[in-house]
Amino acid sequence: MYEHLTLGEVILTVTNVHESVSFYKEIIGFTHIELNDKEAKLFSNEGKLLITLRENKEAKKNPGQLYVGLYHIALLYPDRESLGTQIKHLLAHNIEMGGADHLVSEAVYIQDPDGNGIELYRDRPRTTWSYEENGMIVMDTKPLDVTGLHALAEEWDGIPDGLTMGHIHTHVKNLADIETFYKDILQFDVMTYFGQQALFMSGAGYHHHFGFNTWVRNKEKPKEAFVGMEQYTIHVKDEETFNQVRDRANKEIVDHGEAWFIVQDPSEMHIKFSQT
Repeated sequence: MYEHLTLGEVILTVTNVHESVSFYKEIIGFTHIELNDKEAKLFSNEGKLLITLRENKEAKKNPGQLYVGLYHIALLYPDRESLGTQIKHLLAHNIEMGGADHLVSEAVYIQDPDGNGIELYRDRPRTTWSYEENGMIVMDTKPLDVTGLHALAEEWDGIPDGLTMGHIHTHVKNLADIETFYKDILQFDVMTYFGQQALFMSGAGYHHHFGFNTWVRNKEKPKEAFVGMEQYTIHVKDEETFNQVRDRANKEIVDHGEAWFIVQDPSEMHIKFSQT
């Protein structure tokens, strides 16, 4: 259904916007930034808004991923060389990170100053992806070839051209409810399951635009203000597809405008659809 789908702006809550901007600028490499006292907007080199940081000094950090909400946002690098360059930069600054080879992609995992999870990854070509007999995509978690990636590193000069928001991964209350909502209402496809613990879905045959898991201790949203993700954006270029999804999601819409609407999923995450 979704032939022309991209992810856009993710809104993150942070406790100190100036401290966060320093991290996203000096460690990840954003240079196109609009900053005011309480908010910062981070753009790709091509001018696409990828992340908005909103300050809430009262927000609590979320050690150990206690509650339903953000697991990580995922920035997609255009090639292996640019990811290797970023890894070299992270190592030079002694940034704590994890890594994994997921067969369809190679990824490293870091956290911003508030503990918001960030995946930095590159995709392998779609022609190399494998599928089960039932059509599910084959993904795994194997050791990352850090040495091979590091060997490809060039001189770091901030984020590379072509950086995009690749996918979103959240902790959810109930996988069955999430699957029903994203499949039956929003019309996304199940790509694979990780037992009964995680679910991966997408549009346009991608390995996953959305990851969902039940790994948190408390299957609820916190009642107090916490850091994390407030909202993420899905851009749908095709007007007919946009209208179809809006009609199906009508009862779930919490806000709307002429060419956008916001829905809330069963785990109380806000999703903005934009027809652009």
